[in-house]
Amino acid sequence: MERFGLVGISHRRASVEEIGRFTRGLGDLSEMRVALGVDELVCLNTCNRVELYWVSKGRRAADEVLRDFARWLFPEEPDARRMASSACYALCGEAVGKHLYSVLSGLDSLVLGDEQIVGQFRRALVAGREARTCGPWLGLLGDEALKASRKVRATIDFSKRPTSLAEVAAQQLKGYHRDNGRLRVVLVGSGEMIRTTAARLKGWHQVELHFVNRTLAGAQALAEVHGGSFQSLSAFQAGCPDFDALVAATGSNEPVVTAGHLARLPQPRRPRLMLDLGVPPDIDPALGEHEHFERYDVMELGNQAEAGRREAELLVRDARPVLRAAISQLREKLFQKDLGPVAQQLRESVNVRAEAEMRRFLDGPLSHLAEEDRAVVEQLVARLAAQTVQVPLSAMRKSLRELPLGEDVLLNLRLDAESEYNLFA
Repeated sequence: MERFGLVGISHRRASVEEIGRFTRGLGDLSEMRVALGVDELVCLNTCNRVELYWVSKGRRAADEVLRDFARWLFPEEPDARRMASSACYALCGEAVGKHLYSVLSGLDSLVLGDEQIVGQFRRALVAGREARTCGPWLGLLGDEALKASRKVRATIDFSKRPTSLAEVAAQQLKGYHRDNGRLRVVLVGSGEMIRTTAARLKGWHQVELHFVNRTLAGAQALAEVHGGSFQSLSAFQAGCPDFDALVAATGSNEPVVTAGHLARLPQPRRPRLMLDLGVPPDIDPALGEHEHFERYDVMELGNQAEAGRREAELLVRDARPVLRAAISQLREKLFQKDLGPVAQQLRESVNVRAEAEMRRFLDGPLSHLAEEDRAVVEQLVARLAAQTVQVPLSAMRKSLRELPLGEDVLLNLRLDAESEYNLFA
């Protein structure tokens, strides 16, 4: 599994602002793959992590790929490159599979059991395949990780805990609603996070929804589905209606809600609730210092969901046997995939030698045989050749599994077999 590598940044070691700097700089997958000097590449980009999964036949060191990534992302920002070296992580080999399995199972998420990460990773695989940067090896790793995620979620019950940031946001809004009686909520953006939050709020008693989007059509479409009023972002920024709570999740690189946009609002009876689900931040962090606003970013919302830490640890512990079994299955599939070309090369070599020897005898000492008898000889030789291959092939499988460097030996044999070099002549 040493061909796999990973470099990334997440909520575990970095702030929202730091993750946002990586999100802003991501570009074309094909260009990134060339810049990093790897053979396959998939980019997982979410609200609380940016991760690059890669394959290198040349076994590039993960820390070298991380340095190249930082140089490519921040070519003229040495401070940012130093930040990358301290805030990012770099993994290789089996640790990559374990990490991805844990991420997709919701065990490494900001909110334990987060279900949205599965869809986000599926889209990352599709984007990689469309860009022709996701090949057979990352495809296999990704497909097996998705299977492992399904097994974990079938085994572990996350239903008693919020499974997405949108659900955490809804819990915050529910508490504010309970204390306030009436709730006017502004939702800025039109992505999955906003749609999920709106679906949670739809139908609540005495809740009014007001949708804001960069395009008026996008805001109107959400209002038609969930009910409520709508407004373009520019109109909202020029003069926003009064509200009790605001939820923002956009793809903007800069805050779309600032103190200046809200300056004309009347003084509230209690601080307005501001839930910033954007990375980079969509709500100016300075609003959190204002007495009329109570602001939470994705990290703070995620930390609130971790209040039941003991329960989380028990869930993770229950999931570990499932993940261990899944990693073992992945290891076996990779072994078989590597062994395939080598076994095929061995079969072809034996068949060529058997065919040559059979023809020599049929054209010489056995040339007197009738056609029916010649056919019987050909069938017998083909069967013996197939059975003969099984002996060295079985021994090879056993030896490569037991050798300390068996994976390296198998990889070299595979590369030779794929280059059509006849190892067994």
